[in-house]
Amino acid sequence: MEISVVVSTLNNREVLRTTLARLAAQSFPREAYEAIVADDGSTDGTAEMVRLLPFPTSLRHVAQSHAGVSAVRNLGAREARGRIVLFLDADFWAEPGLLSAHHAHYPPEASRVAVQGATVSHPDSLTTPFMQVKEMGPDLTVRRRHRLSPYHVVCRNVSMLKGDLDAAGGFDEKFPGYGYEDLDLALRLTAAGVVFEYEPDARGAHQHVETLEGVRRKLYECGLCAVYLWRKHGRPRQLGLFLEIQPWMLPLKWLVYRTPLVMPLLRRLVPVGERRRWLAVLNECYKNLLQEAYYQGVFEALRSGDGRPAVRRAAAADAASPPPKPL
Repeated sequence: MEISVVVSTLNNREVLRTTLARLAAQSFPREAYEAIVADDGSTDGTAEMVRLLPFPTSLRHVAQSHAGVSAVRNLGAREARGRIVLFLDADFWAEPGLLSAHHAHYPPEASRVAVQGATVSHPDSLTTPFMQVKEMGPDLTVRRRHRLSPYHVVCRNVSMLKGDLDAAGGFDEKFPGYGYEDLDLALRLTAAGVVFEYEPDARGAHQHVETLEGVRRKLYECGLCAVYLWRKHGRPRQLGLFLEIQPWMLPLKWLVYRTPLVMPLLRRLVPVGERRRWLAVLNECYKNLLQEAYYQGVFEALRSGDGRPAVRRAAAADAASPPPKPL
């Protein structure tokens, strides 16, 4: 067994069905990979769907009570029998060559290597102004093929040797909400000598029609987790700059995002821009409204001491009304 594909999911049965169908159609040898659906407490019939789904190789469903993305990925990794663990999300639809493109970086003698694949938005998901704005500009991120920065690692489509993952202790389960648990693992793996490679041919499409309020909920939790991550790693300057939470930045962020100076105007512009399809205007409005939610989480975590109690509260509130103010 070469590759264990761990697909984490929560109440996304029908999209997951297509995700698994795409994995079943891989060009990689069937006997050399398995798929593990790691379920974070789904209540939509996911387990039965997986059990009845035809699949060309080993397909298993493992479940836990809802505990967050770090815990469910660790659950899947513990079940993995492959030399390589590939993490995918339930809404990631792989192209047929994805497994082969990842595997090319892992010859039998490979050690201390990990691979970041590429993700594009599925065209069918670009159905609202919010989703269309996300695709307005080109992706200008510079990703080195060799020695990829850990700041560019996203666990929607990333692989690593199981031995390296186990040695690093897996994902930190103190990140029960959304945000930065993948960056934390990438930083720890890099510090241990693991080299990340970027493989653009390991491609797939993200099929998820997101909403502004849904992403604001995520960004609120992301702000909580950002403070926890920064403190966990000793408050390094580069990480603080990346997260935009260095102390000298915060007074301006507070002025813009935590006072009524700017945001009420942007809220009023959103419905007008959506009616008239002013995508350029909406781009600025959405971007700042998301940042508003992020900094609500940041400032709450900064007030909470070590940040962890606030992160736990975010996970508990996930099914309730979102903490950020509605538009």
